[in-house]
Amino acid sequence: MAELLLELFSEEIPARMQAKAEADLRDAMEKALGEAGLEWKLLAACSGPRRLTVSIDGLSERSADVKEERKGPKVGAPDKAVEG
Repeated sequence: MAELLLELFSEEIPARMQAKAEADLRDAMEKALGEAGLEWKLLAACSGPRRLTVSIDGLSERSADVKEERKGPKVGAPDKAVEG
């Protein structure tokens, strides 16, 4: 299991906006990791006047293999075939 620390630096974030920015970053990371098929044990976010930070512990080192099949006209097909 791996660890990840993501720290974003920015212009000064007003105090009234820090808690929402922290929650939004945490939610976005959870969603992105879930969509990527990664698992984690602990995800924590912190905020300050000039930075947002996410710390992830127990992050899986790789996602499960995914097989994807796409159907459609072949690359370079005439426009009429693409339009249907």
